[in-house]
Amino acid sequence: MLAFLIVLLCIGVYFRCMQKGCHSHILVSSHQDALDIVRTRYARGEISSEEFIERKKTLE
Repeated sequence: MLAFLIVLLCIGVYFRCMQKGCHSHILVSSHQDALDIVRTRYARGEISSEEFIERKKTLE
């Protein structure tokens, strides 16, 4: 019975990963969001060009 529950759990995790994307996809998305935030702040004039370049290098 326990083995059956473990198999069901693994199948559920697999399908959830396929539908929502795996953890590595979340990291890429977060990285892109951070770059977008830096670009937006630079475009608004909230950060200087030097700060923009520094933050962009850090994120890339």
